Amino acid sequence: MSLLRITMTSKSGGYITRRLHVPHEVWSQGGAKLLNLPEKVRVVEVLCGALEEVQNASNEVTSSAGVNGTTSAGGRKDFERWLAKLDEWNGACEGVVGSIGKKLGIGEGFGAKKSGGVTSWSGKVARSFDRMTNGKNLDSPASYVGGLTKLFLQAQLLDEHTRALLVSPPSPLYSALPLDIRQALELRLKRSSEFFASVVLTFVVRDLSQLLDKYVKKGEKWLAE
Repeated sequence: MSLLRITMTSKSGGYITRRLHVPHEVWSQGGAKLLNLPEKVRVVEVLCGALEEVQNASNEVTSSAGVNGTTSAGGRKDFERWLAKLDEWNGACEGVVGSIGKKLGIGEGFGAKKSGGVTSWSGKVARSFDRMTNGKNLDSPASYVGGLTKLFLQAQLLDEHTRALLVSPPSPLYSALPLDIRQALELRLKRSSEFFASVVLTFVVRDLSQLLDKYVKKGEKWLAE
């Protein structure tokens, strides 16, 4: 996701594989109509809002030291609250899939776990979608790309926590935690990674493919003229 973000923010674009360079202009070209754009903008905004809460919870356990600090700022209760916040985040992810996954053709293999929390979050996500329709241009490609840029930046926090937890030995932030808490956190963070892989990146890469195809055809037309 960090590589995709570079293609959106750097004027020179960036490589997402060793051979595939994505020009910055791919994301801002006119004439490309992406399917279900309003729904995707809603999804991205809902996820960004949920990740802001995750960031606040992370700050409580890392303090000013950050995820890669040399000491842990929290005790067991602090990490249990962090665990609960990750449950809420994953509930939001499952709510997105439950509310709009079928329409967007996303979320295959990311089945919602049956629990009251998930049902509650699904309702919250649905209400969030309704609120976002008022006074916003949800058909704007610029809003979509801007939202993705923010989402990919925020998602780096989860990646930092995952690496800090799974590195051998674990980073100081997690090394002193009881095994049961570490294992529970690992399950939540892996669940989050599965969501980005099977849901977010599914529709983003699909859209990028369409945009690249449009961009190449424009170039071929320009050369022919």
